[in-house]
Amino acid sequence: MNKKQILYIEGNKDGTVGGSYYSLYNLVKGIDKDKYEPYVLFCDHNTLISEFKKVTDHIIIWDYNPSGSAPCQNIKDFLKWPVRFIREVIFQQPKIIKKIKEIKPDLVHLNNGYASNHDWMLACQLTGVKIIAHDRGTRYPCSARTKLFVRFLDAIISVSEAYKSYVIRQKLKVPIVKRVYNGIDPDKFTKLAEKIKGHRISSNFSLNDDDVLIGMIGNIQYWKGQIVFVRAFHKAKKKFKNIKGIIVGKTTKGAKKYEEEIKEYIMENGLSDSLILTGYRKDIPEILRTIDIFAHASVDHEPFARTILEAMAFAKPIIASNGGGCPEQIIDGETGLLFPMGNETAMAEAIIYYLSDMNRAREIGQRAKERLLNLFSVDSMVKGVEEVY
Repeated sequence: MNKKQILYIEGNKDGTVGGSYYSLYNLVKGIDKDKYEPYVLFCDHNTLISEFKKVTDHIIIWDYNPSGSAPCQNIKDFLKWPVRFIREVIFQQPKIIKKIKEIKPDLVHLNNGYASNHDWMLACQLTGVKIIAHDRGTRYPCSARTKLFVRFLDAIISVSEAYKSYVIRQKLKVPIVKRVYNGIDPDKFTKLAEKIKGHRISSNFSLNDDDVLIGMIGNIQYWKGQIVFVRAFHKAKKKFKNIKGIIVGKTTKGAKKYEEEIKEYIMENGLSDSLILTGYRKDIPEILRTIDIFAHASVDHEPFARTILEAMAFAKPIIASNGGGCPEQIIDGETGLLFPMGNETAMAEAIIYYLSDMNRAREIGQRAKERLLNLFSVDSMVKGVEEVY
């Protein structure tokens, strides 16, 4: 039986490794190798390439600038649109078509949704290659340019019902729109924590036996809502003095000022001894094992937070904002606590609810793990994607 060659396009250019990379890794690792031959194309080097090389022999690092489709914010952006279109899409065609002919894929799978990579959509249309987009969350309305190019797609995979509904409301002309939840392997993830050697979180600051550690994990950028967590933590600490907090994640390009705002708030409110920013850390499983409560605070609609799944794997009590796919991951009051996006007071109340009865909090965390095992496995994710193929 001839294998179908799948070319995965990871269009991130800044080298930041986020949840989409790990989801792609799990997909490439888990896909039926008797039926499919995966090729993965990166636009830049990143820290996960060595891991990808363990699950496929076909890794391509191709230095090119993928097209974007940020909406026009003002008249200046609007006037630049034709030039951007010609530079980002039209001029790229000979190069991309040549690459397609070299690899000869049966299907191109865009890992970053449909709001970008219009150059690949056009190239596949011109070469007759089928193409799908994995919608990991488009946080702004579709531009006219996007609506023009998505008609070249054969399918869109959305990571949540919330985003599948969004695609449908946009009335995009795509034959197939299917929801496939992201998944993780909880056993493998928790075992990683046991293998990690190095500094424990407690080496960063003093932790007493009765301290409760609240952790937030994710690249530092405005829409992730770290400042909401910091303010909520401050409110909760007025009632519970024994809480400590960590914010784990790399500061993304353009977010340096936001990081400074967070640090300034921490310093001005006397939280420096109890709340720290760790920066990028490789030992995420170790961190998740160590924390007592997991916090998520996105102020925009989080498509489907991988870090929430990872916290569920460790049976951690979770607090999350109620936008995007989070209500599909968490049943409020049963497998976690949800609060209105951006509402620091409501988030503080959720923290206090857990702190007032940690046995109850741990029971909620255990139910979260059971939900993960039932709904959000790697096997179910891979099977869902293969059904689209």
